Amino acid sequence: MPRNDPSHRDQFKSNAEKNVLRILHLVSVADSQSIPLELALSLRKREPGTVIAGFYAQGDHPVDHDRREVMILAAKGPFDIAAIARLRSLMASHSPDIVHLHHAVSAFWCALVALTVRPVPILVKTEHNDHRGQSWHQGAVNLILYPFLRAIVCNSDATLSSFSRIERWLAGRRALRIHNGLNLRQVRSKAARTMRKDHVIRMGHVGRLVSQKNQARMIKGLAIARAVTGRDLRLEIVGNGPLMDDLVRTARAAGVANAVVFTGALTREAVYEKLGQWDAFVMPSKFEGFCNALIEAMAAGLPVAVSDIDTLREVAGEGALRFDPYDPQAIGAAMVALVGLPRRSTRFVERYDMAHAVARHVALYEALLAGRSPSVTARLPLVGKDVPGE
Repeated sequence: MPRNDPSHRDQFKSNAEKNVLRILHLVSVADSQSIPLELALSLRKREPGTVIAGFYAQGDHPVDHDRREVMILAAKGPFDIAAIARLRSLMASHSPDIVHLHHAVSAFWCALVALTVRPVPILVKTEHNDHRGQSWHQGAVNLILYPFLRAIVCNSDATLSSFSRIERWLAGRRALRIHNGLNLRQVRSKAARTMRKDHVIRMGHVGRLVSQKNQARMIKGLAIARAVTGRDLRLEIVGNGPLMDDLVRTARAAGVANAVVFTGALTREAVYEKLGQWDAFVMPSKFEGFCNALIEAMAAGLPVAVSDIDTLREVAGEGALRFDPYDPQAIGAAMVALVGLPRRSTRFVERYDMAHAVARHVALYEALLAGRSPSVTARLPLVGKDVPGE
């Protein structure tokens, strides 16, 4: 059964009396790897009228938030009528001003439900990944939903540029870029450098074990780097996914089974602690929408090597080594180049602090409620200190 704390049921009513912004954030899975959940939790600290719901019962990763903070609709599949009914009840009782959608299936049902309540809330959707890699059903959902959305947030310029011609036409001037936000202070506090006496060079990677993340070629690159340097290079891969068994076989075939560690899924805090244990970070993705894991590694001061693709050039700036993601030799050469590089702090990642993302989302919501174009928020300065290059 879904968790339906009475404090959630009463929250929008009390906030309406206080004339505060009423927001409903629907995430697909409320676990430690949910980027929209991290945003929503941070947003609620500034906007107490924010209510957060998770569509599915559970995900692949552990939960590291207070479970009372999220209402779980407990869908057991994409067509769970009972969960959709719970969503309808939630929305009818809370009457949100803004409903913020994220992933395809949950976004579709949430938008459909929102159009049946009165008053109809303003619909906003975030696009989290490169559309050239989306499935047919994700593309179909976009074509259905875009005419009903007041704003379409893209987490990078590269994501926005990846829209198909018809998606760009449907989105029009309602599409804008707001980079993902991260709790940089938390990353840095947990990722304190771990001093070691051994001579092992530990490289890390964080990502779901799927084709997009390209871990098989990274493992082959590790074998090449070990052969070239003669050093004890090891690779730790954090994450779960359907390719786990295939990647274990790849490591065995490449002769590096003893040099590759698969940790499985970890809480966000545990990932940050891993950053303190590694000497470098590698992200070999074929495509990305943003890549929070990369920014977390950079915030921790790790030297990084990344795929030479549009998104990672935008997100990492000049602070990363780059390689052809389809060439294991190039990945191996980048790993060799990482050996011996020192940790360093960089102001570049400050633009991705969660405070900026929250401020821009609030400005977007307020602009929409005032009847202004969402594009006005693109001209807003970052909060706090100026950040070069933004």
